[in-house]
Amino acid sequence: MNCIIIEDEPAAQSILEHNISLCPGLLCRGIFPDAFTAQAFLDKNSVDLMFLDINLPEMSGVSFLKSLVHPPLVIFTTAYPKYAIEGFDLEIVDFLLKPFSFERFNKAVNKAKERFFAKAQTVVPNRISVKSDKGIYQIGVDDILFIEACGDYVILHLPDKKLVVHGTLKSWEKKLIGQPFQKVHRTNLVNLHKIDHLEGNLLYIGTHKLSVSEPYKQVLLDQLFNQQP
Repeated sequence: MNCIIIEDEPAAQSILEHNISLCPGLLCRGIFPDAFTAQAFLDKNSVDLMFLDINLPEMSGVSFLKSLVHPPLVIFTTAYPKYAIEGFDLEIVDFLLKPFSFERFNKAVNKAKERFFAKAQTVVPNRISVKSDKGIYQIGVDDILFIEACGDYVILHLPDKKLVVHGTLKSWEKKLIGQPFQKVHRTNLVNLHKIDHLEGNLLYIGTHKLSVSEPYKQVLLDQLFNQQP
């Protein structure tokens, strides 16, 4: 699961970042001191979970969450218990009251994982219609080897052809929630079922050789070892 921290206190940032590093399958994609810098990141990237402080400068965590059209899962962090009721009205995963132990943090993360995978199992498209050049193609989701970002377009790599489709890698991450796809680089989203093998930071899919960025490698390994037979 990809996550971000939105927290303005450096000490709290360090604690959250350390705790995240201890949780298998959880990858911190960024730390942001306010809602506006976090929004700029979310405009271009997809994440699964936010650790969101309520008391932020300029815009509170509650107001920021309310402003998101399709928010990721959220775990609120704050030193003020009075905000708990409002937080749960927003359907957050959990509410961490500072200071909190790692055991309490890990419990909140496990709740988020349970909700994330339950949600993923409910949205499983088998075929997708895409427009490429002058044609409209019906493709099987499992036929996609990997998806490559290319400016304002993506390239769908299939066994027998490549389709250039208008859109972003982020939009395809959302479209394929519930399917065995994992980002391995800022430019590549791969079908886990099509991977032949991983050697160092190189991933092989048929005749294709793709680079795996270090920030994504541990999540990729967790996904590969946790796949159902």
